[in-house]
Amino acid sequence: MERPNGYIETVAASATVLLPGSISLVRARTLSVTVDVLFGGSIDADAVLKVYYSPDGKNWDDLVYTSFAITYTVSVWVQRTVEISVPEHGYLAFKITNGSSADTLDGVRYWYSLQSYPDLGGGSRGLQTTPETFD
Repeated sequence: MERPNGYIETVAASATVLLPGSISLVRARTLSVTVDVLFGGSIDADAVLKVYYSPDGKNWDDLVYTSFAITYTVSVWVQRTVEISVPEHGYLAFKITNGSSADTLDGVRYWYSLQSYPDLGGGSRGLQTTPETFD
């Protein structure tokens, strides 16, 4: 597998950690995300990958855009891939939550594959091109 898009060495018990990087969505069509994690020997709950949306890459939603569980198996690497329905623009970022209060998640890696619609050109077709000022 290619080099991961993000990596976290350890996620403490009951912790949530922001995975490095974000994904820019430009004419986005489909997105698949793969997460690979090593569950500790005393793990007792699933990990959850939480996806957050931002229209501009700076102002992030407080609420989760979507999420999915990575079902735990004690002392085993578990990999899961999901397809995420995405808007055609904006940004996505990921946080991983360790649902276990008993042990760590180790070597958390993620990869993504983003397919975009082609840029067909043709100008703005009546879309506003100058930003408005809002008071």
